[in-house]
Amino acid sequence: MQRKTKFLAAGAAAVLALGGLAGIASADRGGGGKHGMWGGHGGGIMGAEMMERYDADKDGKLTQAEIDQNRTSWHAEFDADKNASLSLDEFRALWLKARGGMIVREFQFFDADGNGQLTVEEYRLPLSGMVAMRDRNGDGALSREDRSRRNHERQRDGKDEGRNEPRKDAPASP
Repeated sequence: MQRKTKFLAAGAAAVLALGGLAGIASADRGGGGKHGMWGGHGGGIMGAEMMERYDADKDGKLTQAEIDQNRTSWHAEFDADKNASLSLDEFRALWLKARGGMIVREFQFFDADGNGQLTVEEYRLPLSGMVAMRDRNGDGALSREDRSRRNHERQRDGKDEGRNEPRKDAPASP
């Protein structure tokens, strides 16, 4: 069980790291919209959050030393039993602190009327027309037959949807 917990914690850490890197990459590509490299709309939000969290001297620049210091500090803060490693529960607390803003934004996305309460109608709304919009064969359900021809061809050819890279689970080419 301890091995499984360490594996889950390592996987969650990897997801967090990749999310942060994706935010930086998006910001570097100009994903920051009208607010510049580290802020604004779309992909730049992650970059703005990273700058806020990691730019210790608030000079608008992010150094590896600042990132490393922040990671070391947060690790120590959430290592409740001071054994120099994070358990899944300790990591969960760290993750919730790091992602707190995302939870608020997600809630606000669903709370269409902005009253601070999420009704079942508001929660259902974003996916309310999905089956009708994507049901290509008209049977009232989504299945493989409803995938677009383009996506079906990509899957058949062993390519990731939207990419020209082989899927990891695709059979090897002859």
